[in-house]
Amino acid sequence: MSLYNPNGLVIYDGPSMINGEPIIMVAVGFKSKSTNKKTGGMIQTYILTRNVSPLDALKTGADVAICGGCGFRAKHYDGVSNSERSCYVQVGQAPQGIWKTFHRDRYSTEWSSEDFRNRPLRLGAYGDPGAVPVPVWDRVMRHVTQWTGYTHQSANIKLRGVLQWCQVSADQVGDSYSAREAGCGSFRVLAPNEKPASFEVLCPASEEAGKLTTCASCMMCSGPSGAHVYISAHGAGKKHYSATRRRALQLTGV
Repeated sequence: MSLYNPNGLVIYDGPSMINGEPIIMVAVGFKSKSTNKKTGGMIQTYILTRNVSPLDALKTGADVAICGGCGFRAKHYDGVSNSERSCYVQVGQAPQGIWKTFHRDRYSTEWSSEDFRNRPLRLGAYGDPGAVPVPVWDRVMRHVTQWTGYTHQSANIKLRGVLQWCQVSADQVGDSYSAREAGCGSFRVLAPNEKPASFEVLCPASEEAGKLTTCASCMMCSGPSGAHVYISAHGAGKKHYSATRRRALQLTGV
C-alpha cells in the first residue's frame, strides 16, 4: 500500500526563477476535487518556499521567492509578524497544510503530462507561475485544454514566458491597456470607488456578479485567449488594498 497522498504530486523542486531560492510546486485535486466555490473543481497548483513554511515566509519576506514584487504582499515584516498584506489567500490553510504534507514525504515526485490530460487547471492557486521554469509548465500543459492563471512578473522580460498561459495581473488601468495592446489578457483588482475601463468585464464568478458561474466553467482568464477581467478587492486583506501609482507596464511586442 502506497504511503503517498493520491491527491497531490510534487511537480517542481528547485530554484525560483525570481531570485534563485529553493521553492516547490505541488499540484492537488487529482482524487478529491477542490472545494473552492469560486474556482470549482480544478487541479490547483501551489508554489511555495521550500525550506521556510508559508506562514514564516510572510513574516520574514521569504515569500518574495514565489511572489516577486507583487503589491499584495505584506508591507511590513520583522521575522515575527507581518502587516498590511492585501492578498486574499489565507496562507495558514491550504498552503501551510500542503507544505507540511510535502515535508512528511507524502507526495510522489513521479508524474507525467498525462496526469493533467483534459483536467481543468489553475496555475498558481498560491504563488506566481513565473517562479517556476517555463519547461516545467510546457510539460504540465501538454494535454491541458482548460486553465486559468495570472502573473505579476510581466515587468521582467526574463519571466514573461508564462504569458503564453497567464493573464497579466494588472495593478492599474494602464497595465490593462498595455496587455490589450500586446495581445494578452489581464485581470485587475479594483480599489473602492475605482472604475473599470470600457473593455474590462466583471468576473462572472465574483460575489458582485452574483456568482453566476465558476472559474472551471468560465475560463476567461486563460492568457492570450483571455478577456480583460476585473474584480473588487476581496478576501481577508481587502481593507489594505489600494491601487498602485507606479508607471504602467511596457508589454508591446511580448
